[in-house]
Amino acid sequence: MLAITTTDDILITIRIGRMLQFTVGHPLTERKMHQSDKEFPLTADLREHILSELPCGLCVARQDERLSVLFANDNYYRMIGYANASQARADGLTGALDCVEVGMRAQMLARMAALDEAEEQAIALEARLLRGDGTVFWSIVHVSRADSGGGLWICAFMDISAQKRVEEALRVREEEYRIAVRQSDKLVFRYDIAEETAYLPPESAELFHKDVIRNVPSLLQENNMIGPDSLDAFRELHAQIVGGVHPTGDAVLNLSLSCDKRAFEWYRVAYSLIYSEEDTPVQAVISLQNVTQQREREIAYQRWQKTYESLPQSNTAYLEFDLTQNRMEAQKGALLLPVPEQVQGSMERAIQHVLSNYVHADDRERIRAFIAREHLLTQYIRGARLEKQEYRHLKEDGRYVWVRLSVQMLPDPYSSNVRASILLRDIDAQKREELTLMDQLRTDTLTGALNRAAFLDAAEAVFAQPCNAGLHALVMVDIDHFKRINDRFGHGYGDRVLARVCDVLRNALRADDLVGRIGGDEFVLLLKNVASREALLSKINSLCLQLNQRICEDIVVSCSFGAAACPQDGTGFDELYWKADAALYAAKEAGRNCTRMYTPDMGRPVPLFDSAEG
Repeated sequence: MLAITTTDDILITIRIGRMLQFTVGHPLTERKMHQSDKEFPLTADLREHILSELPCGLCVARQDERLSVLFANDNYYRMIGYANASQARADGLTGALDCVEVGMRAQMLARMAALDEAEEQAIALEARLLRGDGTVFWSIVHVSRADSGGGLWICAFMDISAQKRVEEALRVREEEYRIAVRQSDKLVFRYDIAEETAYLPPESAELFHKDVIRNVPSLLQENNMIGPDSLDAFRELHAQIVGGVHPTGDAVLNLSLSCDKRAFEWYRVAYSLIYSEEDTPVQAVISLQNVTQQREREIAYQRWQKTYESLPQSNTAYLEFDLTQNRMEAQKGALLLPVPEQVQGSMERAIQHVLSNYVHADDRERIRAFIAREHLLTQYIRGARLEKQEYRHLKEDGRYVWVRLSVQMLPDPYSSNVRASILLRDIDAQKREELTLMDQLRTDTLTGALNRAAFLDAAEAVFAQPCNAGLHALVMVDIDHFKRINDRFGHGYGDRVLARVCDVLRNALRADDLVGRIGGDEFVLLLKNVASREALLSKINSLCLQLNQRICEDIVVSCSFGAAACPQDGTGFDELYWKADAALYAAKEAGRNCTRMYTPDMGRPVPLFDSAEG
């Protein structure tokens, strides 16, 4: 309890409990503040400070038609948009009812009049208040009759606009979902996240015979209302709701929701979160839609036997598995020999047999991960139904052909198990045509070297990985005085020179090294995992010698080489490129038909000759 005397000698007693209560007493001859059993001198400054800092607008009003204000603290005037009492009076606001929306004034007076006949000492009601600038806000008004009588009321106003906005947003959201429910077969309810309580509208309450369900997560799990194969998905969905990271989400769950039968059905459970002003999830609007029939129709419609039967038997194979039970159930087609009976009891062993005997070694781990039982079940839970991969398949005649592996995942029509149908189809002709087209897009048509874009992609991929042994090297190669060859013998002969240079480079390098043509007479090499700088220099010196050939008395075909090493000279393609180019410039400056490794004193390259000279 707190007792304060105002400047008008009105004693205001404040009781803080479940409801704020204010009473007015007789004037005090000594102004003091009483708290518990102690007394403290109450100075004028302290009194004004306490009144101004009360977390509400506070006023003492007469019991008349306007509730004429006798006293009000600063927060009261600030709440209704004025700096002080003088400004409010100048605007004609002298009564507490003046700031209440007109349509609510009679109701407020009626409630206050009824207080005389009731046993309560105070009432609380919600009202819309008007500020001086015309804006409207919601307030909860605590009203107490003065103990001393005399027709005085004490009113405390608290701004609850933020709370009302949340309530209004919730009401609108619920109404939207109720409309959706009436127009569909969905069940919709509101879920209080902190209380773990579901509040069901009449449309949804009929199913559960109640409109409030408490401890929802525990209730569903303890009463075995969630199918075993949906427990993890349910827990994940509930964690998403509580965590609040995603404002919406859904999952398909196997549930038994009826009170009078234990049959499980499939439901798509979707949620939409409502957040507090602190961005914390407080409510979720949840909808449930029975999708059991849709699933069964999907299974019946998408059975792959018809698809398989429409394909040539000699170029296909069909395998069917029960993912849930880890069991192989069927095999057809000539692309695979029969899987041995001793491994058919386990999907994992049957798949291992196919991987070991038919899948190319370079594709094996990728395909193993793709058709692993755990992976397929995870993809199914996430909503995936059809997955595809391609690999090289060993046929009986010893040839490898390209095969497309398609996996269709569907719930079993007679149980809650998940099935996987795997279709293998020979696509070798189509795939090889695709690869040929891809090679044409990636290679220089004249020389067969990688074109600039393809070389850049491949080189950046190499430099993105650590060098496991030795070093990687980027080598720039330029044909010396190529323009003279074209001018002397014609462009057709020049083209043959370009092709020969590329052939020499390609034949002298290892299979995993790269050769690219980046300009008219310029090539670039990527040598991987070279033992040392000395070994690199020896290699490019050898290339330089191999490419030196006199074609007439005064013209020799020769090349200049510039090289930069990773990681010594840099680790990124751009840096190594300009450093190799700087080394190439140094080789040209030294007379051409020679090699240079990059050194720090070379700097960035600058033009040495006119670009037409080469």
